[in-house]
Amino acid sequence: MIGIIIATHDHLADSLLKTAEAILGEQSCVETINIEPGATGLQEKITDLANDVLTKTDELVWLVDIFGGTPFRYASYCVMNDDRQALVTGANLPMVLQALVNRELTADELTEQLEKETKMTIRRM
Repeated sequence: MIGIIIATHDHLADSLLKTAEAILGEQSCVETINIEPGATGLQEKITDLANDVLTKTDELVWLVDIFGGTPFRYASYCVMNDDRQALVTGANLPMVLQALVNRELTADELTEQLEKETKMTIRRM
C-alpha cells in the first residue's frame, strides 16, 4: 500500500482528508501538512513526515495544492532525493478520493492515473 501525504496552504489538507474519510472511512498511512503563513523549519518537518510514512509503506505519493507554491517546493525536494516518492499538484477532493481507492498501484502508476483522471473531473456547463 502506498502512503499519502496531502500538503496544502492553510487548513485545506485537513479538510480534504476529513471529507474523504467521511466518504470512504478512516484511512491508514495518510498524513496531512497544513502550511501556515510565516511557518519556519518546514523542510525538516516535511522530510521527517515523509520518512515516518516511509517506515510504514514502500512508496509515498504527495498530493499538493499549487504547482510552485510553498508545499510544492518543499515536497519536491523530498521527491527529487528519493525515488520511492512521487508528487502530483492540483489536489482536490476527487483527486484525494481517487488516490485513496487506488493505493495498490505503484507510485508512478498512481500519479499517472491521477494526472489523467482528475483532469476529467473539471467540467464547464
